[in-house]
Amino acid sequence: MKFVPRRLQRTADGSRGKARWQDWAKGLTSVALVVWLVYLLLGVAADSVAEQISEETEVRWFKWVDLGDQPLEDPRFARAQRVFDALCRDPDLRPLPYKLVHLADKRPNAFALPGGLVAVTDGLLEMVDTEIGMAFVLAHELGHHQSRHALKRLGRTLVTRAALAVVSGAGDLSMLDNGLTLAGLAHTRSQEREADVYALDLVHRTYGTTAGAFEFFERVHALQGDGSRLASMLHSHPLTEDRIADLHARAADLPVTAPRDLSAPQAF
Repeated sequence: MKFVPRRLQRTADGSRGKARWQDWAKGLTSVALVVWLVYLLLGVAADSVAEQISEETEVRWFKWVDLGDQPLEDPRFARAQRVFDALCRDPDLRPLPYKLVHLADKRPNAFALPGGLVAVTDGLLEMVDTEIGMAFVLAHELGHHQSRHALKRLGRTLVTRAALAVVSGAGDLSMLDNGLTLAGLAHTRSQEREADVYALDLVHRTYGTTAGAFEFFERVHALQGDGSRLASMLHSHPLTEDRIADLHARAADLPVTAPRDLSAPQAF
């Protein structure tokens, strides 16, 4: 009898898919760690530089920003201006030439620009009915100025773009670029929370109360409903319902002080 050995055949390797998944997970973890370290180091450097920029230098650098003449005949804007002026009398504010500007935009929005500018849109003026509600929105933007958030965001953007340009010849950097974008969004959300806390304190110092101050957030939440936790990672702002809950919790811990001569919420 002649023995004929059978040829060896490939058999399914159940561990191969698992190994590939593990390699992918390790690679993703490594990239995430690199992104975190790069963003942390570059961010600390950019923030440090921003903190050293004097108010005079900031104003000089951004004096070219011009959003046009303001419609002083608009009673809604005139009321917002009075609230803004009251907030700007707070002695703890950075010494900047604060200016409130108006934008003909139906989307409700407000934002701060370096040099002391705060912009509000038609949509915001229409949505916020009370003085203290408007005060919180404007105080939030002043909080961005107080912490130099616009300068820090600009600095972080410049240094991360420069770093990517330096290593652009190292291959496909799309994953690193996307990771830096996510890290930047997370940092921006932390700035928004910081500005919320500052606004709460500034409104409390100015009005002696925070009752009715979260009108804008509450209206936005009523229109949009609860947001997705996962999707919030792709947003520059925290979930509105989280901001409302955090602010109410913080407001409950504020000391009771004598309010100014106004009722809250006061008709705007």
